[in-house]
Amino acid sequence: MKINNLLYPLLFLALISCGGKNENSSPSNNKKDNEKTEDSEITEKKITEKDLVFKPVIAESGELAPEDSFIVKDFFGLSKDSIRIKFNSDNKVKFFSIVEQRSGRIVKTFKKTSDVDFTYDVFFDNPFSVKIYFPKESYYNLEVSRKSGSIDNYLSKAKLIRDSVVVSKKTNKSKIGTTMAFEKVFNQPKKFIVSSTFSMSGESKVYVPIEIPKNTVEFIYTLRISGDEDTEREDGKLFNDVNRISKKVKVFGLPLWESEEKSTSLSREILNSLFPPKKDEDYTLNVFFFDKQKEIKKFIQYPGKEYASAFKYDINNSALSTQSRVGLVKKPYSGFSYIGLQSTSSFSDTYAWLDVVALYEKTFHYEIRYRIQK
Repeated sequence: MKINNLLYPLLFLALISCGGKNENSSPSNNKKDNEKTEDSEITEKKITEKDLVFKPVIAESGELAPEDSFIVKDFFGLSKDSIRIKFNSDNKVKFFSIVEQRSGRIVKTFKKTSDVDFTYDVFFDNPFSVKIYFPKESYYNLEVSRKSGSIDNYLSKAKLIRDSVVVSKKTNKSKIGTTMAFEKVFNQPKKFIVSSTFSMSGESKVYVPIEIPKNTVEFIYTLRISGDEDTEREDGKLFNDVNRISKKVKVFGLPLWESEEKSTSLSREILNSLFPPKKDEDYTLNVFFFDKQKEIKKFIQYPGKEYASAFKYDINNSALSTQSRVGLVKKPYSGFSYIGLQSTSSFSDTYAWLDVVALYEKTFHYEIRYRIQK
């Protein structure tokens, strides 16, 4: 009996040493094992046929469509899926169409109806659109539901992507866009000496005809005014600056004439982003823009200071005693714009560098296309 009593503690210690010593049994490892088990349970959750039911992808209730409105709703289906579309309105619509986006094929059209309940099968992965035309102001309900055709479809992370693609020529689905283009008016900036050295009045005048390309809408100019006759590095950089800035505002990869985002013209945005030429505080000019050549003669011959009554000039773009400047001018009907420069410095030569870039519209065709990204 004594021997047995001694064996019990020894056996107990042996069991502890054998069962309790395990390299993988640390608290941190046990935690990881628990996490793996939980993840496995989630991953191994069985998706059965019961899960493959119609689920709404578009659900609109009590929406108001304005009179004479055209509403388009987009969605997609994967191969072997089923699509169910339910629609009702308090007035009849002119037509209700389901269109396959990739080919343009019409799946189904309902005419002069206020109630639609339609189901169809998808044979290939495809984007679709519901297109509805409301001749009268109407309240409507619309539900588009998709039933996955397989477990893979159910688990798919596919989504609908909208692209705007520029096409080389007009198609039955294309839209017209307007982009901005530009070109130099002068190969090199024009340099002028507005000399008053030999003038009894202490001032002199010059004028410059600016021949604007036919399709021009507006033109941007820079006028650098200085008492130094040396050319600066910035002279002649206007075209490059316009090109660089115009690329900052784009739609469909092209700079559009109108920027919907900021509700302002792209030409104005370019102008606001340009730095005025280097200023020489001691030298200024009176700058006048003219639309008609006959007004130039009046400008040259007039000796007084009452400019407004002496000749007609573009008061919005002209300036008295101005330093170096940058401006945006609309193309005159004649195709020529004339700039008149008048010295304001007493008995000293004033130099001016004029650079001009014409801005014009260029149309292009583009299509709105949809694709499925998996």
